[in-house]
Amino acid sequence: MSWSNNLFYIAFLCQIFLMSYYLPNKLLARMQYVFATYPPEMYPKLYPHSIERYKRAHLAFRYASRAILVLGFLILFAVMFVVDHSTFADDGFISELWPAAYGMIQFLPLMAIEFSEFSNFRQMRQANSASRRIADLRRRRLTDLVSPGLLGIAILLFAGAILFDFYVHDFNVSWGHDTAQRALVMTATNGLLAIVGTFMLYGRKQDPHQSAVDRAQHMSVGLKSLLYVSMALSVFIAIAAADDVYSLDFVGATILSIYFQVVALLSLGYMMRSIDPDEIDFDVYKNDAATV
Repeated sequence: MSWSNNLFYIAFLCQIFLMSYYLPNKLLARMQYVFATYPPEMYPKLYPHSIERYKRAHLAFRYASRAILVLGFLILFAVMFVVDHSTFADDGFISELWPAAYGMIQFLPLMAIEFSEFSNFRQMRQANSASRRIADLRRRRLTDLVSPGLLGIAILLFAGAILFDFYVHDFNVSWGHDTAQRALVMTATNGLLAIVGTFMLYGRKQDPHQSAVDRAQHMSVGLKSLLYVSMALSVFIAIAAADDVYSLDFVGATILSIYFQVVALLSLGYMMRSIDPDEIDFDVYKNDAATV
């Protein structure tokens, strides 16, 4: 059992705890707090579906998170006693596939919550029968919601990671080389993040009752989160480029595990830290509230 493998066990244990216990518990507690503090009886516009449906969703999320938590420990034990003892790989090398596959599984319940929120908003819009609608006529600009400095850092890191990758590989631009493929992955991923950000900024109002102030705050947090994720990807790609030159394969799985945790913290974790339910205007979800 090498020191690099021990380092992976620590990182992977943190990945299990953070993404399948701590963050899901925080999110579930947040949802239940809103449900208890702003109940359907007083805030009916917040709950377009039946109450039983929300309770089943909370329960399903809890069970799914617990099942993935148990799966994580099973994977950890399998790696420790099968891979590390050279019964699976002759050299005890731990593949990056382990944290990557498990990380994607860990995101599934969180993605399910996100899709259910879109369904919730769609039902809100369909049920919205307000005859008077108020629109925020101010033109929204990206720099009104995120600082130009943060945007500039994200762009510089993106360009710097690609240039660094090409530089350490003597500007090898052949398609079969990892450098060109990583540049394509970075560009495509950032393009997708840009599309999501554009939808946040200029897309239709998802929640028909949300106040202009709350909407601006949610957009600002969402856009900043996308920039942070882009920056994390740039750092990860730069480390992957250094891996090719300095032979860091022995810590590749550890780095990838840390990367998944950073993404989780910069997306869901950042959102929960930045948006306090008690500071949201829930009066708009009362029957006698004006729709905004």
